[in-house]
Amino acid sequence: MSGDSVITNGHSNTTDACRKQIQRHVNCLGDDSKITRKRGLIDLRKETIGKQLGATLLQDLASTFLKPTLKCLADSSEINRELAVTFIADFISIIPSPEETLQYIIPTLVQRLGQQEIVETSEELRLSVLESVLLPCVELSGKRIAGFLDELIQILQRTIVDPFAEVRKCSCKIAAKVARTIPEYFHMQSESLINPLMLTITHQHSKVRIAVIEATADVIQFGNGKSVDDVIAHVAQRFFDPSAQVRMCVTRMIGRWLLELPDRYSFFYKFIPLILTSFNDEMPDIRKEARRLWNEAGLLYQQENEQDLKDKLDFSQPLPVLYPQNEERPWLGCRELVQRNLSKLMPAIINDLSDWVSETRVATSQLLYELLLHAEDYTTQHMQPLVQALMKACADEQVVVVKSALRCCNLIGAFVKPEIFCKLLLQNVQLHLGSAPPLQILGATVRGCSNDVLGDKLPDIVHILSSPDVCQASEKSGIHHSLLDCVEAILTTCIERAELFSLQLFTVIITVMALANEEPVFIKCDELLGKLSTTLKISEEELYACHTKQVLDSMQGSYESWNTYSVEQRVFDALLSRAGSVVGEVLNEIIPMLKANLQPEKDPELKLSFFKLLTKLLLNADKTFDSTQKFSPEFVEGMIRDMIVPNLVWKAGRTTAAVRTIAMATFWSLLRSGLVIKATACSVLPSILPQICSCLDDDVKTTRLTTAKVITRLLYICEQDLGLDEVLHKLYMELLKRMDDSSDEIRVTITKTWGQFFKSFKPGYDEQLYKAHLEAMYGGLLVHMDDPETNIQIAVQDVLKVGGVLSPTILCREIEKVKHKHRTQAYCNQLIEHFTNS
Repeated sequence: MSGDSVITNGHSNTTDACRKQIQRHVNCLGDDSKITRKRGLIDLRKETIGKQLGATLLQDLASTFLKPTLKCLADSSEINRELAVTFIADFISIIPSPEETLQYIIPTLVQRLGQQEIVETSEELRLSVLESVLLPCVELSGKRIAGFLDELIQILQRTIVDPFAEVRKCSCKIAAKVARTIPEYFHMQSESLINPLMLTITHQHSKVRIAVIEATADVIQFGNGKSVDDVIAHVAQRFFDPSAQVRMCVTRMIGRWLLELPDRYSFFYKFIPLILTSFNDEMPDIRKEARRLWNEAGLLYQQENEQDLKDKLDFSQPLPVLYPQNEERPWLGCRELVQRNLSKLMPAIINDLSDWVSETRVATSQLLYELLLHAEDYTTQHMQPLVQALMKACADEQVVVVKSALRCCNLIGAFVKPEIFCKLLLQNVQLHLGSAPPLQILGATVRGCSNDVLGDKLPDIVHILSSPDVCQASEKSGIHHSLLDCVEAILTTCIERAELFSLQLFTVIITVMALANEEPVFIKCDELLGKLSTTLKISEEELYACHTKQVLDSMQGSYESWNTYSVEQRVFDALLSRAGSVVGEVLNEIIPMLKANLQPEKDPELKLSFFKLLTKLLLNADKTFDSTQKFSPEFVEGMIRDMIVPNLVWKAGRTTAAVRTIAMATFWSLLRSGLVIKATACSVLPSILPQICSCLDDDVKTTRLTTAKVITRLLYICEQDLGLDEVLHKLYMELLKRMDDSSDEIRVTITKTWGQFFKSFKPGYDEQLYKAHLEAMYGGLLVHMDDPETNIQIAVQDVLKVGGVLSPTILCREIEKVKHKHRTQAYCNQLIEHFTNS
C-alpha cells in the first residue's frame, strides 16, 4: 500500500469518526423542543469549531451539519437563530472553499431576507446575516459568486430598503462589492438595484445616504451605464444635502464617473453641471476637491483627444484681455468639455432658473457663471437663450441669484463682441420698457467690457438710455437703480469719453431724480452727479451750468402742453430745485415756462407743483433767481401780474383753495426775498388790491393769514409813496372785517396790518375832507379795544396810538362816545391822556 493511500484512509477514518460524534448533536437540531435545538447548536459548535478540527476536515463535515444548521435560521426561537448565524459565519470564515457551500447557504438566505414581506423579524439578526454570512460569502468566493447573482439581487432589492438603517448600509456595501467582483455578469442585473437605491438615497440618516451614493457609484460604473438617466435627478438633489459629508461623497462620485465611467462621453452634459455646482459649495474642502477632480477630468479628456485638439495645444489661445482678474483660467480640456456641451445645458439652465425651490435657482445661477467662464468666446453662440436665462435670474427675489446673474453679464462683456451683445441687449431694453432686468443686464455687461472694446457702440447705448421711452418709462425704484447702474458702468468703463456723453448721462440722472420716490435713489443720483463732475474735472455747479440750458431747450416744444402727468414737468422741477445759482443764468428760458404753466385754466395740481417750486426758489432768491443780479423789476411785476394774482380768483373746490393758499404763500416769499422794490409795489398794488382783498375772506385760515402778511409787507414797501388815498380808503373796510375773524391769530396779525396802514398816509392828510372815513376807522377799531382778549385790546390800543396821529381830535371824540360802554375804561383813558399830553 502506498503512502498516499495510507494518508487518505487515515483522513477518511478521522472524518467518519467526527461525523459519528457530531451526528447526535445534528439530530438534536430537528427536535421539537427549542431547548434541545439550542443545546444541539451549542454542542455542535463545541465539537467542530471549538475543537479546531481544521479547515479541510470541517469542510468535509459540512455535508452532515450544514443543512440542518441552515434550517435553524428559520427557528421559532430568536436565540437559536442567532446561534445558527454565528456558527455559519464562523464556519465560512474557516473553510478554504466557501463557494462550495453557496448552493445551500444562498437559497436559505433568500428565504429569510429576499421575500416580499419581512420573514426575519429581528433587525439585529438581519444585520448579522448580511454582515457575517452574505458579505463574507461574496468576498471569499470571488468570481464564483456569479452563479448566484439572481439570488443576490433578490436579497439586495429587499434589504436596501429595509426599515433598519444599519441593514441598508450593509446592503449597499454588499451591492458595491458584487458590482466590483463580477462586472461582466453584474451589468445584466444592475438595473434591478437602481430603484431600491434611489428610494433609500433620501434616508434621514446621512451615513445611509453616503452608503447609497457609494454603492450607486459602483452599480453604475460596473453595471449598465444607461441607468445614469434613472439616477441623475436623485443624485443632483444630494448636492443640496445639509450634510457636508454627503455633498463631498456625491462630488467624488461624479468626479469618478467623469474619469472612469465607460460610457462617460455620452453623459458629460449631465455630469458637468453637477461637478461645477460643487465649485460654490459652502465648504472649502468640497470646493477644492471638486476643482481637483474637474481638472483631472479635463486633462484626461485632453489626452484622449489629443489629435483633435492638436492645433489648440500647439498654438495655445492667449488669455482673453478682459478675463476676470480674480479667476484662474481652466485647462483646455475643461474648456472644451463645456464648450461642446453648452448647447445641451442651456435649456436645463433656463428651466431651473424658474424652479420654485430657491436653493435650485441659487445653485443654477452660480453654475451658469462657471459655465460661461469655461465657454469664453463660445458664449457668443448661445446669446439668445442666455439672455432669456439672465432675464429670469435678474427678476428673482433672491439677492444671491441676481448677483450671480450680473456676474454672468460681466463675462458677456468680457467674451462677446459689442456688435453682437449690443444689438441683442438694446433690442431687449426697448422690448421690455418699464422692466428692470434688461437694464441690469446691459449695465453689468458694460462693466465687464472696456472703452476700447465698446468702440462706436457706446453712442448707441447712451442714446437708448437717455431716450424718453427708456429713462421716463417708470416710477419703480428697481428700474431707477438699474438706470443709474448703467450710468455708473459707463462712467467707470468709458471714463475717457465721459465728456462726449455728459449731457445724456446728466439727463438720465436728473430724470431718475425727478421720478424717484425713495431716499436711496436720491442718494445714488447725488453720488453719480458728483462722479460725473469729478470725471469731467469740474464742480457740480459747473456741471449744472453746462447742461441746464440744454435740458431746458429740449423742453421748448412741449412745455405749453404739460399736465399733471407730464414727466418733463417733473424733470423741470428737479432740475431747477438743484441748479442753484445757474437759475439766474437761464431766466429767459425759465420765466416763460413758469408763466405758461401757472395760467388759471391749467390743471390745479400742476399749478400746485409749480408754485411749490417757485416758493422754494424765492426763499433763496439771492442764490437762484437773482444770483446774477439780472432778475429785473419787469420779471418781478410779470411774476405778480401773470403768475400769482390770476390764481387768487375764488373758485369752488378744495384743490383750487389749495392753489390760492400756495399762490399767496408764493407772493409772501417773493416779498420777503427783497426782489420787490418800492416802484414795483406802488405800480401793481392799486390794480391787484381788489383780488388780494378778496382772499381776506377765504375759507382757508392759512390763506387769510398769509394775505394779511402780504398786505402788510406791500404797505411797508410802498411807505407813503402809494399816492392814492382812495386805495387806502378801499382797504380799511376789508381790514375791519378781519378784526371779526374767528381766529385770534389772524386778528392780531391784522392789527399789525392796521399799524402799517396808518403809516402809509402822507403828511397833510385832510382830516376834515375825510372825516367820515376817519370816524369809521376809529369807531370800528374802538369796538375791538373792548375785546374779551387782553392781547387784542392792547394790540388795538397800540394801533390807535399810531392811527390817531391823523386826527387826535376825531379819535378822542369817538372815544368819549363809546367809553362808557367798555368793560374797562382804562384803555380809553390812556389813549385820551396820550393824545392830550402829546
